[in-house]
Amino acid sequence: MFYRVHQFICAIFPHIDPSDINWALNHLSPKASELFLQQSQLEQRHAIDVAKSIIKAKHPLTFYDFQNLITAALLHDCGKSIVFIRLWHRVFIVLMQKMPPFLWSRVERSHSIFAFPLKIDARHALWGRYLAKKAGMNSVICLLIHEHHTPTTDLGRILKQEDNKH
Repeated sequence: MFYRVHQFICAIFPHIDPSDINWALNHLSPKASELFLQQSQLEQRHAIDVAKSIIKAKHPLTFYDFQNLITAALLHDCGKSIVFIRLWHRVFIVLMQKMPPFLWSRVERSHSIFAFPLKIDARHALWGRYLAKKAGMNSVICLLIHEHHTPTTDLGRILKQEDNKH
């Protein structure tokens, strides 16, 4: 409960130091940096937290897998930059995640104002993969972005695990 209150306060007042931005940009190619900078401040903060969490976890990875995973962590929610997401959308998504899946599906298929945030949540990974591919990211990074909620690979499972912590 306190985690969600803290998360809500951080969403209202996202704080990101220039040193954090520089840290992220130092881990990204110029095209990936453009994608990162298109994200909202809140998404940037979240992405940096996920990437640093991966580093702290010290998973036994090859250098190539580590580089791909850090890049994917910094870009995993870049698909959200396609639409404007309001704070109430974010709150509603978090609340709906605790509901039975049939309710989520029913609301998402409806034509109500509440369907929009659920459609964003359901599609942002696909949009992110498209943006990453368009920016020239390799197939591993594109796959990790696409599967960050429903992983099929070991790297995807690591990304999801660290994403869920933040």
